[in-house]
Amino acid sequence: MKRIISTGFMLLFATGLFAQIFVGGNLSFNLTSGKIESGNISVDKPTETYFSLAPKAGYFLSEKLAIGASLRYTLQNEKTPGNPDVVDRTTTIGITPFARYYAFTLNKFSLFAQGDLGFSYGVAKHKEGSVTTTGPKTTTIGLSAYPGISYKLSNRVDLEAVIGGFNFGINRTSEKQNDDVDITNDVGFGVNLDGIATTGFITIGAIIRI
Repeated sequence: MKRIISTGFMLLFATGLFAQIFVGGNLSFNLTSGKIESGNISVDKPTETYFSLAPKAGYFLSEKLAIGASLRYTLQNEKTPGNPDVVDRTTTIGITPFARYYAFTLNKFSLFAQGDLGFSYGVAKHKEGSVTTTGPKTTTIGLSAYPGISYKLSNRVDLEAVIGGFNFGINRTSEKQNDDVDITNDVGFGVNLDGIATTGFITIGAIIRI
């Protein structure tokens, strides 16, 4: 029994020597409004508000393997002036565990493959004057895999580029409105070599090791 306990502590200690926590994610806010003027008449445009918070954290189990998860909260709000005003709001929360395998490393560059398992739940609300209706409620479960490249900028900061031209994904979306349920299943696989130089093909981000 003592040998088993001692071996367990040695394994935990050995893993802890390498295990390194990293953090990342994104924060965004956008507000759009305006008006249309025609002579002496001025009409306000709808005011659109978007807020997104998506922190990410994980740790390296070894030089080649990392695991972690990201959380996401988004709020979309659109207010249309009128008599009465109309407000449409959608709130979404989600969590995405992920695993990453670094297949190849050359100096400061590394090529990795990442798999995500995402879950999100969203609720839409429509308010017209003092009357508020809720729905639809949307639940999405998705599995995706894609390659990426990382560059070790320093001992604590890695730049990452996710390559969108190679991807695989499975998604199941359930939209519920009162007693009606609309279920959509989607499976996709793509290789897009025609758009390598186009904007949006590569997404660049960073992680910070702590």
